[in-house]
Amino acid sequence: MKKLTLRFFYYHSWANKQLMEHLSKLPKEIINKEINSVFPSISQTFVHMYAVDELWFLRIKGKSVNSIESKQFKTIQEINDAFTHLHKEILEFLNLEDDLERTVVYSNTKGQRFSNSIREIIYHIVNHGTYHRGNISAMIRQLGYQGISTDYIYYLRNANKE
Repeated sequence: MKKLTLRFFYYHSWANKQLMEHLSKLPKEIINKEINSVFPSISQTFVHMYAVDELWFLRIKGKSVNSIESKQFKTIQEINDAFTHLHKEILEFLNLEDDLERTVVYSNTKGQRFSNSIREIIYHIVNHGTYHRGNISAMIRQLGYQGISTDYIYYLRNANKE
């Protein structure tokens, strides 16, 4: 079960990198261009994704947090650097954690208490990222550019080549 959970998180990290690499080849101003979507820009979508990944990681580590200060990203490089650092920390933690079924008790942003296993939280992080990568892909198309697939099956095909 641990191996599968790690694989899903590796996928999450890989898919974000694929999307950022694709965006780095497009005009740099598109990440801050206002779009009528779930978030007002690609960069704001990444801000949200980063904040959620960080929030859940802090909860997994036992920190009592209800919200965190949002980072602001101006460039794809800033986004890539932030995610690379955070995901490295998360993967180091997960690799050292003996029990991914360990229960994490936390309060949501409304102060309600919940509990989930680390594994369930990681699956949530990955699923949340997939949803918002889809938002970003749609935004890229709205701006007149071709998207890139970040589907799990492409990750598996890529991972099996290595």
